[in-house]
Amino acid sequence: MKKLMVILFIAVLALTMLACGRQVEEVPQDQDPNNNGNGTVVDPNPADEEKEVTLYFMNQEYIETGNEEVEKVIEVKREVTVGEQSLEEAVMAELQKKPEEGMYTSLENIKILSVETVENTAYVNISSDGLYGGSLEEISLMNQVVLTLTDLPDIKAVQFLVDGSKRETLMGHFLIEEPITREDIGF
Repeated sequence: MKKLMVILFIAVLALTMLACGRQVEEVPQDQDPNNNGNGTVVDPNPADEEKEVTLYFMNQEYIETGNEEVEKVIEVKREVTVGEQSLEEAVMAELQKKPEEGMYTSLENIKILSVETVENTAYVNISSDGLYGGSLEEISLMNQVVLTLTDLPDIKAVQFLVDGSKRETLMGHFLIEEPITREDIGF
């Protein structure tokens, strides 16, 4: 029994030594996924990129007075950082930030769960937590999101989801069962 254990130990030791002495195989340049073919290595995690986008905020004077003679929506150019998140996610995060004086965002206290684009439609998934307000609050939210996202390349419509599902309305006033375009909201 003792001899068997010694032989087994020597066999394991020999296999270990053989495995440790193996050379690492080099990947040919034409098979390296990080090589662009001309000898230059491409970084698989490129640095963040700045993009200029147009955000749409509600005019504070219109919100407070209902004065139809003032512009309802104000366009603002901003730089957003695209890296770990998509352009759509970066834009929505920027829309949620408190805007400059004279402007209002209805998204400041809304939780965006996700934003994905499929076949020219942006799917904006909003949490039902804190999703309440009157018709002005609801149409402001819809206007801001639809105008901002449809201003991006390749997005023609926005489909709102609440907690991952299609709903009849966001806050009880306007139908959101189908994707909404700029034309649908009158812009």
